[in-house]
Amino acid sequence: MDIKNIINTSIDEFNNSQDQYEIYKKNDFLLLGEGSALDSLAIVNFLTKLDKNIFKESKKDLDLMNKIFSRQENKFTLLDLEELLKNNI
Repeated sequence: MDIKNIINTSIDEFNNSQDQYEIYKKNDFLLLGEGSALDSLAIVNFLTKLDKNIFKESKKDLDLMNKIFSRQENKFTLLDLEELLKNNI
């Protein structure tokens, strides 16, 4: 399973589903934390799409929301997301 491809597909789905926010496919794009371009509803929307796509590919329910929101770090980037997925799939 290509994690980067699943993330990029989910980004495309998110970007095409609304026009208020845009996630850029850059490792340092800030998903969560001070300075993030996304509000809480947007990040939940994106993570829901990502969770669905991961389940479609791997049949694993990762509960990404809990994994991500329970982290102690103040910032969470696309690279952090990719690393988290590599360690959990």
